[in-house]
Amino acid sequence: MRTAAIIPVAGRGKRFASDVPKQFLDLAGRPVIFRTLEQILRVPQINTGVVVSAPEDIDKMYALLSELPGFTQRFRVVAGGAARQDSVYNGLQALVPDTILVVVHDGVRPMVTPEIIRHSIAAAVRDGGSVAAVPVKDTIKKAEDHKIIETVPRDNLWQIQTPQTFRYEILMDAHVRAQEAGFYGTDEASLVEWSGYPVTIVEGSPANIKITTTEDLIFARALYKEQNH
Repeated sequence: MRTAAIIPVAGRGKRFASDVPKQFLDLAGRPVIFRTLEQILRVPQINTGVVVSAPEDIDKMYALLSELPGFTQRFRVVAGGAARQDSVYNGLQALVPDTILVVVHDGVRPMVTPEIIRHSIAAAVRDGGSVAAVPVKDTIKKAEDHKIIETVPRDNLWQIQTPQTFRYEILMDAHVRAQEAGFYGTDEASLVEWSGYPVTIVEGSPANIKITTTEDLIFARALYKEQNH
């Protein structure tokens, strides 16, 4: 079964306090995107894939990731679009025609484990689509104008992560429908849900953080040091 990965990393990280795009910031001596691809390449079920980069970063990205054993044999670097959804759609169009499953994983989520990826693939094979997630721990309040309206029960609330894995035809259909309707979702699962397909949750990890802020990078560096000391 041909399984491909799409790694969107075309964003410029407007919420990150650095002139350097966060995918190129240092994590234990290597850029964040390098550490992410290290984990992806440890999953033998992933036969092929694309890293979706900002057009101006393609040469830099390819030179950097070519140092990873197996990268050039399994991956290409392609240009992203204006928004994440556009970038993933570009990635879908760049995949080989006989792709059966697609694993979408944030390029700046380097602490993912091969086990989480394998579980997401297994769930997508069984159910058509899956997302990694962790249960919400904190109390959630709904508010308007900074005034609390209600406390939202958290028993059935999940914090969604990546990988998000789908059968190719399901994800492509969802993207095409969204393009036609001008609908933009917050992630791949939201497009698939909007298109009427079911999505299964698989257990993620609190350590599987997305590097969005300076504090996230500090946390990721500490986690990486602890896990690789």
